[in-house]
Amino acid sequence: MRALHEVAAIDEVLAGIAPIDALLLRISREARVLPALTPANAASERARLVEQVGKGEAPMPRWELARRRIEPVLWRAIDEARALARDRLPSALRAMYFARLDELEVDLAMIECVGDPVRVRPLAARRFGTGMREVVLEDAQPVRVSTVARGLLERIAPSEEAREIEAETLAQMLRDAARAAGLDLEVRIDARLVAGAATGDRAVFIAARRFGRTEARRLVAHEILGHAVAAANATKQPLRIFEVGTAGSFADQEGLAICLEEQAGALDPHRMRVLAARVIATDRLHSGASFGETARFLFKQHGFSPESAVLITERAHRGGGVARDAGYLYGYLRVRVALKNGDACLDRLRVGRIGIDDLPAFDDACREGLAHAPTFTPTLADVMPAAIDEAAE
Repeated sequence: MRALHEVAAIDEVLAGIAPIDALLLRISREARVLPALTPANAASERARLVEQVGKGEAPMPRWELARRRIEPVLWRAIDEARALARDRLPSALRAMYFARLDELEVDLAMIECVGDPVRVRPLAARRFGTGMREVVLEDAQPVRVSTVARGLLERIAPSEEAREIEAETLAQMLRDAARAAGLDLEVRIDARLVAGAATGDRAVFIAARRFGRTEARRLVAHEILGHAVAAANATKQPLRIFEVGTAGSFADQEGLAICLEEQAGALDPHRMRVLAARVIATDRLHSGASFGETARFLFKQHGFSPESAVLITERAHRGGGVARDAGYLYGYLRVRVALKNGDACLDRLRVGRIGIDDLPAFDDACREGLAHAPTFTPTLADVMPAAIDEAAE
């Protein structure tokens, strides 16, 4: 137990950091809309695109997307947060905050460029990476993510499971799993959603479509045991950086969630092909291929259904090219090796929204009383039976 004078010192440090965290939260709330910039006509336009790709055509999307402007006060907030961080943060935390502020600055710039491919795509490549990024595999050899992606598509035969589970059933599976994990979460169905599901701070959103049985189990593991648990733990941490997310945490948190899919037995061949195709779609985007060319390429050359080809391509091209999706396979490969080597464990990566590279800084914060072990540590055995029972009814 810490002495009273140590507790008082920690409270004083936290009081000094509080204005920085407040600015960080304010900036991140605006930046958070970036992956959710969905066209108003997303559902109807997707149906048209799927039909045309199925005919072997290369359609051009006609998305209706509102432009956004970042208020000058938010740009000033980044400068203010940097100045306060320089003066008030302990040295062990300073680099972590600066790196995240740099990411948020790029996010805000992308929001202002949404709909302008020439401006948004270089920012997306800088922020989220491409298939050119290297990852060290289990044999300790670095390899480009695009090389891994192409190999997966060549080795794994096309296959897609039947979609038998209604969105309402999946929603109840997620609610039951969240309850079993000790989480208070809302689950909503969103017809505009490109992904199968997405998790916010206190809610999970799922697409308005049917799901395969393996896919449903995968989403329970990914969204509840991965993202929702990390988000819930983040709210319990004294520092808001772990709620906003550390730099690089996007890819590593997605990688963690995919590793949980694998442990749940739900990382099937089709899912691996989708992860690989997302890298290919991202790289084709940055190489100048059109939406229609890439969707048709995935359909004709790699055996994806027209719907899957459109959904994969749409993720890369949304907002003019806010392509985040090379980070999924990159994060999975990276986290998988870290787990195997003992450089990380599931619960350490679920203390909040944290990247592998910031685990040492987190440990320093724990020693200083500025962070602590995760509050929620549910396992597959805790969560999956409740979800599977719901799917079986």
